[in-house]
Amino acid sequence: MENRKQAILRAVVHEFTTSAVPVGSQSLHSRYFVNLSSATIRSELAELADLGYLTQPHTSAGRIPTDSGYRYFVDFLMDLEEVPERVQHFINDELRQTTADVQGLVERVAMTTAAVTQNASVASAPHGSQGRIKHVDLVSLEPKEVLLILLLEGNLLRQQVVQVTDAAAQPELTLLAAGLNDSLGGKGGEEVRRHYEGAALGMEKELLGRIVAALDQYEQGAENLVVHDGVRNLLRQPEFAESSRLQQVLEVLEETRYLTVLLRQLIGNSDLQIVIGSENASSQLQGCAVVLTTYGPSNQLKGVLGVIGPTRMAYSQTVARLRAVARGASERMQELGV
Repeated sequence: MENRKQAILRAVVHEFTTSAVPVGSQSLHSRYFVNLSSATIRSELAELADLGYLTQPHTSAGRIPTDSGYRYFVDFLMDLEEVPERVQHFINDELRQTTADVQGLVERVAMTTAAVTQNASVASAPHGSQGRIKHVDLVSLEPKEVLLILLLEGNLLRQQVVQVTDAAAQPELTLLAAGLNDSLGGKGGEEVRRHYEGAALGMEKELLGRIVAALDQYEQGAENLVVHDGVRNLLRQPEFAESSRLQQVLEVLEETRYLTVLLRQLIGNSDLQIVIGSENASSQLQGCAVVLTTYGPSNQLKGVLGVIGPTRMAYSQTVARLRAVARGASERMQELGV
């Protein structure tokens, strides 16, 4: 595309993103291109429309970007905004409040993203997030019934009644629990599984089997954990003035299993993905833009973080702030050993 057309397309995207009003040649002339005549600008606008980058909602209206126009802007014209210091401080302060509880961390990340981007946010837990044992308690209920109390890092509590083969009194269970705490404290599923496989037959092996199953269940839940926040932000956007438009987005956000699969499909193997309007495979999101990135403490442990909003999105601001949250969340998870 010629430089002048690029400049005019960039100006139209900026103006329409800010005002939500179709952009005319007069406003472009007065604000951006004082050295060009209105007739020249109109001619360029018409050519950009012929190329499919702009459209005219009504005959007498100005122009607005099409999905192709936004795509060209994102791919070739977008310069990331610098994240303001106050916004970066807000991100850091919010993420500093997170604990090793994976669900609480993901919820905090989603809330922070919604607040700084003013769009709806989605966040999935890093794939393969591990539960680690903080403390084990064993309580005698009946001669052959034991209450297993498992405290995971992040203060997540799991309790279950275990039927054991041999009767056991409380002093024996207290001694066994002390041994388990010594050998399993801070350990994750794989290490506990190895301990289970090496244990002799008996009550300890029976209880270790239940602990392994509890950790597996926790990790399966973490793998499918996805939360959203900031739907209220969409209510302030004119594109969602009709309740049916908002309802379509809500249907996607509330279907957790579908959303988990959708996020993984959209992000693929990339660290940043921007899907605009008709590019979305989901019909409910074809009036929206979806911006996604990844976060996590390592290349093996990555979650997906993103925003959903109108195609009239401040892409350069959104991408910069989304990356800032992702970077902060990754660093916080590293500190917590999640």
